[in-house]
Amino acid sequence: MSAHTTFRIGGPADFFVEVASAAELGALVSAFGAADIPWFALGGGANLLVGDRGIRGVVLDLSSLAWARRDGDKLRAGAGLSVDELCLQALADEQAGLENFYGMPGTLGGALFMNARCYEKDFSETVESIDIISPATGERREARPSPSQWGYKRSPFQPGGEWEGWLIAGATLALKRGDAEGIAATMRARRLDRAAKGHYRLPSAGSMFKNNRDFGKPTGAILDGLGLRGARIGDAGVSPWHANIFVNLGRASAADMRALIEKAQAMAREAYGFALEPEVLFVGEF
Repeated sequence: MSAHTTFRIGGPADFFVEVASAAELGALVSAFGAADIPWFALGGGANLLVGDRGIRGVVLDLSSLAWARRDGDKLRAGAGLSVDELCLQALADEQAGLENFYGMPGTLGGALFMNARCYEKDFSETVESIDIISPATGERREARPSPSQWGYKRSPFQPGGEWEGWLIAGATLALKRGDAEGIAATMRARRLDRAAKGHYRLPSAGSMFKNNRDFGKPTGAILDGLGLRGARIGDAGVSPWHANIFVNLGRASAADMRALIEKAQAMAREAYGFALEPEVLFVGEF
């Protein structure tokens, strides 16, 4: 799985299946459920730390669900489309609303699942409807989440949500007409800012921990104040450019990365009495 995650970390999957369509995805999860075969849906591999022992069962690669088309003032797209390609399609259509997400790793499906937040904008602000698939029956339906079902980096697809466990096959985004030059300028600025923070210098999952306004300052500043910038365990390191970005310095193991994450959490808890919540999901066997 190290070849399929932005961390470049992770052991082998028992089986790796490239899904060709939403219909095939529904048929597969229904069949696997009936046969009691575990499966995991993989998008762009961002925000994932896969264990060194890998993933048991089947990994369903959704990267082929990478299509987009304009529909009036809306943009329809498949879950496997990268966020960058989604933003470029909106730019080509002169549709505004996605430009703050340009340069963010991952796919549309992942951005919806995590309710990605960039530069004070939540991805859910653009959502009109979502094409979802039942993990039990493979049934497809259209979901229209209400604003109350979203939160700060929370979505109705996460544990406790109305559609927990349901797969995201695609979405319809309601955007606004915009000026292409202005949209492009914002996209350039966002990518340059991410580059300045070191997002692209080494394999990483982007921000490691969520920001919590109750803490009084961004998590990166908290970790920096604790002296964690540049810390490492094995080849797992805290970026020297931004303390909330954890990086693979070469041949980092999942065990070392998890140990570094837990060290940062323990230091923050001891110093301030609060728990830092990872954005990264821990998947597979460690």
